[in-house]
Amino acid sequence: MSDEAVEWVVLSHTPDPAVEGSIFEDPRFSHHVAFLRSMLARGWLLAAGPFADRQGEGMTVLRIPGGDAVARARELAEADRAVIEGLLVVEVRPWAVQMEAEGLGA
Repeated sequence: MSDEAVEWVVLSHTPDPAVEGSIFEDPRFSHHVAFLRSMLARGWLLAAGPFADRQGEGMTVLRIPGGDAVARARELAEADRAVIEGLLVVEVRPWAVQMEAEGLGA
């Protein structure tokens, strides 16, 4: 993704309100890990993980080449089986990065 135009997208994941107990112990969480691995395989995933101060909530930062990044990210995030099966709720937001460390995401 060196000279190609990229767009940054943040995915915010929260447990579905109907979920009881730890999402990390739920068998459906493996679907979310598979989703994250697919973003890594595409070369889009920069970081992902849970928030330390909010049980079960997390964030994923993607850097996607080309146009329509938000639409593509939304389509893929909503196809995450952990979302489809009601474990997680996802919010997809464009991120207007103004400054980044050299070599990040390259």
